[in-house]
Amino acid sequence: MKRGLILDPRDNVGIVMESVFEGDEVKFDNGAVIKSLSEMKMPHKIASVDIAEGNPIIKYGEVIGYATANVKQGELVHVHNIDSEKMMK
Repeated sequence: MKRGLILDPRDNVGIVMESVFEGDEVKFDNGAVIKSLSEMKMPHKIASVDIAEGNPIIKYGEVIGYATANVKQGELVHVHNIDSEKMMK
């Protein structure tokens, strides 16, 4: 089982602490286990819950951007499905 870290209890993304492949299980420091839907290298973000398009992406207990598409739990959260520029406008 792979390792993950959730930095703040308000976060809806975690950080993979090892590279993972689709189907790998990631165990987080809070005891949650999430099945990866994507291949990702550490230290990328993984959705810890389903996130609807337009909803905030929360890391460090702070909004770091907004989902540009529906993001499923276990999916890679990166530039293809998050917009941090929206915060600047």
